[in-house]
Amino acid sequence: MKRLIIIFSIFCFCLPAMCQGLAFDILDLKEDNDSLLFRYNTLVTPHAVRTGQSLRITPMLESGNFVMALPGVTVLGNNRRRVMKRMKHLPDEYIRTNICSDTVFETAFRIPYKLWMDSASLVVEERLTGYRARTTTTRYRLNNSVSLSTRAPYEVSPVVAFILPDKEVKVRHRQGKAYLDFPVGRSVILPTYRRNPEELSKIDDALRDVMGNSDVTIQGIYIEGYASPEGTYASNDRLSKARAEALREYIVSKFPLNSSLFKVSNVAEDWDGLVELVNASDMAQKEQVLKIIETIGIFDGRESALMRLNGGVPYLLMLKEMFPELRRVEYQVDYTVKDYDLPKTLVVLQKNPADLSQLELYNLAFSSEKWGGDFNRIFVEVIPRYFSDDAVANNNAAAVLIQGGELATAKRFLQRAGQSAAALNNLGVMHLLGGDLEEAESCFAKARDAGCNESIANLEEVKAKRDDNKKQERYKNRK
Repeated sequence: MKRLIIIFSIFCFCLPAMCQGLAFDILDLKEDNDSLLFRYNTLVTPHAVRTGQSLRITPMLESGNFVMALPGVTVLGNNRRRVMKRMKHLPDEYIRTNICSDTVFETAFRIPYKLWMDSASLVVEERLTGYRARTTTTRYRLNNSVSLSTRAPYEVSPVVAFILPDKEVKVRHRQGKAYLDFPVGRSVILPTYRRNPEELSKIDDALRDVMGNSDVTIQGIYIEGYASPEGTYASNDRLSKARAEALREYIVSKFPLNSSLFKVSNVAEDWDGLVELVNASDMAQKEQVLKIIETIGIFDGRESALMRLNGGVPYLLMLKEMFPELRRVEYQVDYTVKDYDLPKTLVVLQKNPADLSQLELYNLAFSSEKWGGDFNRIFVEVIPRYFSDDAVANNNAAAVLIQGGELATAKRFLQRAGQSAAALNNLGVMHLLGGDLEEAESCFAKARDAGCNESIANLEEVKAKRDDNKKQERYKNRK
């Protein structure tokens, strides 16, 4: 019996021939993504084996205790084939030898790649069976290994989650302050007196702006008068009430508004406002002033104690620079805005975005190209401007920022996004992108249990990354 020649074109080695007329040409034995690709040609001549013989060639991968038989070929002589056919023992893959010329048969397959294959070598087993079932087995261990691909770390592709805002009754507020001047002993507003023209003009503009909008309905007008602390409490109480009533009468006389819309109140002495001004100043004895206001009651000599502090110097400073800021009237106009469809929403966005609901802005964003400029701007700039404390608004802004890679800014939004399923998912995405798989998995599991569908896919990303990390540890040792 002659010897079989097996040719490995990739690794440039050969085996001694065992059977004349049969040769292997291995085209691929390599790692390909997550698969092992094994591809080879079998060259068979018309007289590869004798008529009563069969030859089974089985490639194998071996590494330590790991052994995997790979698909091979069987060559049958004519008599052997007829006998096995009668007995219905024909192998699934065999090559007939009653051929008239040299013939090439190609074999190719993929199997899942295992890490132990990194160090595996190729073994070829020949099993020659002749008459009376006499079998001879020969094994050849080759000096090659699997051709390893260059493996870049797995790049995760997590999915962020948005929250659809609830529909709202759009109640809006227009607020302002007026520093009105009154002649001594009078409480009627004189439109041309001192600073009044400028102050009244601001009020007029605000009311005209609201009343001139056909899409809104005024629900109430709130007016509150304030006085500064100097003088008696009783006189300050009368003065602050008179200022508030004077502004109400001015508005009623100038605008066609039902008097039932008005609610008028007053603060006799605006000590809270004074504390804010003192805190914002760099005045001397600042801490002593604040301590007196905090510990001494209004009717227990608070103002007298301030007058005595440091010979009255701090008090005179407040009287001159801070008390005038406390003598004012504040107003607020509450109104509702009708709902808009998409085309009208786009128009209002350009003119008065404060009149849009978060849901209207959300729908407008999703009507544009996702992750495009308008989409991102609405979620990151417009909605947070008018709904800065809303958990839904903060979650959705964070989702857009995460998608854009702005993780530091996204983290600040997520801190105000609450503990919704979507917020937990997006927090998990932050951890995943930062490489903290344990925290990411915990967040995704909680989000999944709370009903977030995106977290299901993200849990698969955690698993894929964890598996890849294990592979990368092995790849570090590759040469």
